[in-house]
Amino acid sequence: MLSLLSVGLLSTIAIAAPTPKAATPAPAPDAKVSPANYLLLHAPERRVRGADPRMQSLLAEGLHRSRTFAALVNQINRSDVIVYIESVMTLPKATMGRLAMMPMRGDVRYLRVQIRADLSRAEGIALIGHELQHAIEIAGADDVRDTAALVRLYERIGHPSAGDHAYDTNAAQDTGRIVRRELAQS
Repeated sequence: MLSLLSVGLLSTIAIAAPTPKAATPAPAPDAKVSPANYLLLHAPERRVRGADPRMQSLLAEGLHRSRTFAALVNQINRSDVIVYIESVMTLPKATMGRLAMMPMRGDVRYLRVQIRADLSRAEGIALIGHELQHAIEIAGADDVRDTAALVRLYERIGHPSAGDHAYDTNAAQDTGRIVRRELAQS
């Protein structure tokens, strides 16, 4: 059974079983990505992982063009959370992205972010920044290990949004706006 916790109109947090994925080789280094950022994208121990070529490209562009985005990825890389980001064709109405909490393995918490595939590059990167802020909120709450704890976290730090168990945070909204502004300035 899938238990959902919406985080604003832009995102949803859920508990779901992991979907096995075949390993894909890392793409060749991008000339625009610094060696340190390249490792953030492709090192085996990385914590933020693009599940498809478009997400890999958006992550690389976000790291290159937004200091805030790069700081989010770096902060997650120092946590016990691993975030998989994928593009999807269908999401519930008015949902541009969502974050699902996967079952833990050992001491590692796994999160899956799904982003609508039809967003522009800038909208996609800003929304990934928004969702990465939610991942940081979860990473900072050591007690969030299951659905009940996740609901308690967002009841405490979030504000109600549309839908059942729907929340967002000012920090995630602000982060999305900051990343969008940095992209426009670069």
